[in-house]
Amino acid sequence: MTMKSKAEEVLTELVLMRSQDTDPMGPIVDYVSKYMRGLGMDVRRHGSQDKPSLVGEHGKGGVILSGHLDTVPIGTGWTRGQGEMVDGVMYGRGTNDMKGGCAAMLLAADKLVAAGVPFALCFTTDEETSMDGAASASKDPAFLSAPAVVVTEATEFDVVVREKGLVQFSITTKGKAAHASMPHLGVNAIARMVSVLSRLEDVYRPPEDPVEQMTLCVDVIHGGTATNVIPDECVAEVDVRYPPHMSAQSVLALVREKIGDTGYEVKILHELDPVGTDAGIEAVKVMRDVVGPDAEVLSVPYATEMVMFKGVNKKLMVCGPGDSAGCHIPDECIRVAEVAKAAEIYAEYCSRMAGA
Repeated sequence: MTMKSKAEEVLTELVLMRSQDTDPMGPIVDYVSKYMRGLGMDVRRHGSQDKPSLVGEHGKGGVILSGHLDTVPIGTGWTRGQGEMVDGVMYGRGTNDMKGGCAAMLLAADKLVAAGVPFALCFTTDEETSMDGAASASKDPAFLSAPAVVVTEATEFDVVVREKGLVQFSITTKGKAAHASMPHLGVNAIARMVSVLSRLEDVYRPPEDPVEQMTLCVDVIHGGTATNVIPDECVAEVDVRYPPHMSAQSVLALVREKIGDTGYEVKILHELDPVGTDAGIEAVKVMRDVVGPDAEVLSVPYATEMVMFKGVNKKLMVCGPGDSAGCHIPDECIRVAEVAKAAEIYAEYCSRMAGA
């Protein structure tokens, strides 16, 4: 069986196992665990019972390839079926983000075990929500001795060495309920929110360079109970991605400077630090050499589980099949030949880094 045929087989298995946040992760975790154990790998389980992470190791001191098995919800607007193949392209939620990368990891493991090369695989199941599984997995001894940790998210095989920080927070405005026919008896919390958010208008306009500059997006608003009731509460949820020279505290200070100190409440929902690897280190140079001369070394505006490993290993990067712009969309897809190519790249990279 060719590598491309194996890639289609494994990717189909993974894609047809639903793994969004509300799905049981048992089936897909069992599949990956059984696959690694079938190769004779030592598989260790971390994290929670319902959202576990796995570290499978072959030998000691090898590169760690890391990916997440969970996906965002399938959603609507699809014109292709889950797992459908058309002209070498597989469609389905998670094909690109990032079961393609995970399938490539498993296929690389086949080659590496046969060649006697030390390496480890890390799989998580809560990347799209909390990343707690990656934090738990980072305590595994394999991370301390790894000459590199490669997150296999979609990058079109470019090598990502720097990611922006993330802070997500809610803004709440309070009011007083009343009948809509007598607004003078109430205080409209939505109207207060409109006033607050209007003061952020110049901040949430897309910047010229979203990689190097802060971005702020108001993505969720809740408010009101009925059309004829003055709302007594309104909540907006905000996502900010910031460059390394900023911090979550400086972001919130900027927001408060714009909207004032009163008339609202702020609650932090989620935080991730910026993370970066020196592009000049040997681990990055070897990856670029393995991928080929077309590979660029990049900074990106989004966050991956790379940030969860920075406390235990400084040789971190992201490199994988697929396109980051193809994540979280209807008709998500990946070219199966890219998955096969990724498996070959990972096997070659782990071999070179092990001196094999």
